[in-house]
Order: sequence, then structure tokens, then C-alpha cells
Amino acid sequence: MKIVKKQEGQGLVEYALLLVLVAIVVIAILAILGDQISVVFARVVAGLNGQDISGTGTEYIISGVDVSVSGVPPFCTVSVGGTVIVFEDGQTAGSGVGVSGSASWSGGSGGSVSGSTNSSGIANLSSASGGGNCSGQATISISGGPSRTVDYGN
Repeated sequence: MKIVKKQEGQGLVEYALLLVLVAIVVIAILAILGDQISVVFARVVAGLNGQDISGTGTEYIISGVDVSVSGVPPFCTVSVGGTVIVFEDGQTAGSGVGVSGSASWSGGSGGSVSGSTNSSGIANLSSASGGGNCSGQATISISGGPSRTVDYGN
């Protein structure tokens, strides 16, 4: 008579190994295609916000506005920067395209922001900072392009 041992847990280990393999593949794909995926999402968000990319000339999508606030109410230090995707004739711009504009925030005088595109046409704008309200609205306006306003609070 032959005794058969049950092998419990073997399926769980196989699923865990498969999950790790899938995670590694997803991370590799995102590392390779990360900027292109950002551009696709930015086009979708721009379309939902009523901003069309006509495909002619230089066009900008403000894909993010970064606001940081420090200090104690009622008066704080506000820093505003952002990310812009640049299109030239419907295609993402190459590296080295300059982007400039202005940033403003509630209770402050604002300042200028600028950046340069990477090879995927994405520019990370420098931050403008100064005194302002600890909560309110911040706006980035691109020279010759759109503006975007976000709420912030400390």
C-alpha cells in the first residue's frame, strides 16, 4: 500500500512567484514608457478640461501644479511650480525647448517660473516663492499658453 502525502501550500507559493514576476514586468514597462504614458494622460486631462491640441504651432498642457506652504497662519511662505508638456505641430517637443511663465498665489506678489523640456517634451518648472496666505488659490500661467489654478491650504 502506497501512502500519498498532501502537498498543501504549493499553489500559494506558485501564485506568489507569478505575482512577483508580473510586478517586475510592470515596473520595467513603466520605467521604459513612463514619459509616454504621462503624455497620453495629459492629453486626456487636457481634453476633459476643454483644452484641445490643434496640432499646429507650439502648444502647452499644464499637467501639474505643485504648491507647498510653510509657516504659521495667518501669513506663510508659498512655493509654486509645475510640470508642462510641450507640443510642436501635434507631436511632443524634443529636449531643450524653453518654457516660461508666471506663478501667483493668494495674498502674494507671485513670481516667474521657467524650465526646459526633456527628450519627451516634459518641462519641470522652477518654483516661485514668497509670502502669502496660508490657504487660497495658486495659478501658473504659461507665456503664450494656458493657465491653471489649484486650491491649496496649510
